[in-house]
Amino acid sequence: MVNRGRSKGCVTCKQRRVKCDEAKPECWHCRRLGLHCEGYQTKYTNLKFRDQTHKFFTSADQDRACVPSPQPLAEPDTSVPFFLKYYVGMGRNLESARGLFEILIPVYCSERQGSPLSLAISAVASGILSLWRRSVRGFQLSRKAYTEAIACMRNAVNDRVQRRNPATVLAALVLQHYESVAAVYDLRSPSRVHHNGAVSLLQFAEADRMNGTNGAYIRRFMLHTEVSSAMRQKRPVQSIAYSWVGGKRLMAAPENPSSVLDVIGVSVAEFQANYIRLVNQDGTMLLSWQVLEDWRAEAKRIDRELLDWAQNVPDHWQPRNLTPGQDIDESIPTYRSVCEVYPSCQIANIWNLWRFQRLLLLKITVDCLQKTIHMFQVELTKEQASAVVDNICECQETLQRLVDSVCYSVPFFLGNRTRQSTITDFTDSEILIPSYPLQAPEGKKSLNTKDHDAGRCRDDHRYPIIAQGPWHIMSPLSHLLTLFSEGNGQLLASFLRPGQQAWIRAQFQRVTTLLHLSPKDHGEDQQALFDASAGNINTDNLARGVRKGLIFMSGP
Repeated sequence: MVNRGRSKGCVTCKQRRVKCDEAKPECWHCRRLGLHCEGYQTKYTNLKFRDQTHKFFTSADQDRACVPSPQPLAEPDTSVPFFLKYYVGMGRNLESARGLFEILIPVYCSERQGSPLSLAISAVASGILSLWRRSVRGFQLSRKAYTEAIACMRNAVNDRVQRRNPATVLAALVLQHYESVAAVYDLRSPSRVHHNGAVSLLQFAEADRMNGTNGAYIRRFMLHTEVSSAMRQKRPVQSIAYSWVGGKRLMAAPENPSSVLDVIGVSVAEFQANYIRLVNQDGTMLLSWQVLEDWRAEAKRIDRELLDWAQNVPDHWQPRNLTPGQDIDESIPTYRSVCEVYPSCQIANIWNLWRFQRLLLLKITVDCLQKTIHMFQVELTKEQASAVVDNICECQETLQRLVDSVCYSVPFFLGNRTRQSTITDFTDSEILIPSYPLQAPEGKKSLNTKDHDAGRCRDDHRYPIIAQGPWHIMSPLSHLLTLFSEGNGQLLASFLRPGQQAWIRAQFQRVTTLLHLSPKDHGEDQQALFDASAGNINTDNLARGVRKGLIFMSGP
């Protein structure tokens, strides 16, 4: 073929070997496909190519190239097997699946080494394992792996085949998880760029590849994340989320209680966002007795849906009460000597999300009652005033029950642990974790996992609790402390028993110790958050800082 000279097309079209329309500043083909147009080269130089591939291989890459097959998952000193075993595999099942971790292992095993998903998992895993090894730099040690995963992800997004691969969507979600964990340790708000990227990639994915079970679970997880983040950020749910609610493409994944709760959560998030917009924009100008009554009635309607949800969950999902000294060891801290246990960490976390959806509705209901008293106290009839008082008392009782339930779940998540987590915790016989009654060995009264003769099923309970428990309870505890320190939080806190808020603070401080949220890892301004001499104020500020990082993570 005759060479008629250099093409004047953009760099991106040249790389894709397609004709460019040379529009500026970006060509039409790049805009249509959502690609980054790298512009036009105006100067050319003589290029000499030299093989420098070796410079771009890390020692780990070279080692991997020498190994004919992947290392077995039983290898204890590798971050990926550790992460897949204790965070992804154990303690999870499709019955309570939210859609990400439950399908991660089979998709990961089908991907080649060096794919966006494998590199994203490697970045998360190396960061998590560095924390267990009590590294001074902690999660920052995994930045190199994270950078490699980002570079690979960019290439995949620009590749027509790779961006249509569901595994690429999973890689974006795993990178968002990395960003969220890093944000918690930096006490900052995470970027949502990977979350947005996953949403965008859905439209490129091949229809037949995303309509299957994996595609349905991915959409389920993204709906859960969208609902949780909307409630945390007090904003409306993005419009695209409505296409994931009850859509035919979700039917490929069996409906479970978690997905049903997320559908109700859409209503909760929208209700909160609309109420905040009403109060902020209209102030008290358009509020009337009837308007406030209508808002309370809507809150009650949604709350009934949540109560129906609790009635319809499987019987074995219901929490079971254990008695300290009889069923569990007295060394395990409890609130009012009550411990509630669940079949798994995942199910316990779903229950706490249910409680916080109800608490959100209750907070708005109490705010409506407050406004009713302040605005219409003179105009209220004796019957209306009595009804308002009765409603406040009912709210107080409901709040106390919900907060109690969260406190009763703390022993299940933390056991008797008080020190910074280390890798030896998994084999430390002094660590006691309350277990679900059905897992107790026949003829034994003690339900502590210190009883090693209980069989392998007890390890399957113990290990995920040790790995995931502090993370699962950190979000509810920080949520409670934030709830009691913002808006009408002081009134809500006054509904509690004396000393309960202080107990919650102490458990949150315990969690920060277990998870290595240490002042030495932060700057001077953030170290002030950990200053014990400052008391409750700094603990509440720390809780708010942690919640910034938790925005896009699963749970309440």
